[in-house]
Amino acid sequence: MSTNNQDEINNKIAYLQMIQEPINRTSTISAIFKGFAATIVAGIATLSYVDISLVVLGLSFLPVIAFCILDIYYLKIEKKYRYLFEKVAKNDVPVNFLMDINICENKKKEAHITNWDCIKSPSIYLFYPLMISILIIIFILKCCCKI
Repeated sequence: MSTNNQDEINNKIAYLQMIQEPINRTSTISAIFKGFAATIVAGIATLSYVDISLVVLGLSFLPVIAFCILDIYYLKIEKKYRYLFEKVAKNDVPVNFLMDINICENKKKEAHITNWDCIKSPSIYLFYPLMISILIIIFILKCCCKI
């Protein structure tokens, strides 16, 4: 194998590793958001047996919804980096060490990732509706049954 060919392979590996870092960070951030949301819901569920005001209970929806929105945003970024990674691995994008995830969007329609694509991800639609449902049930029980 020639030195030039080996340099190209090494550059490609370095570029793919460079792209992998934001993918790892965004997936870690997503897990942290889910942990915070679950902690809030568990805390509210525990506090609901104590005399807690309905205002505080109602305000507990805001951080869970905010974490959901942020999780969708970071999942969208992660999917774009995964798309860039795939294109570089298949030699569809040159090894130029650019981290611009939008360069792929201009070339092909399939790179366009929407918020709806992220909402359809099981990591979103199986987790956050359940968390919000639990909060709604606690809110209803607190209002009607005075638990």
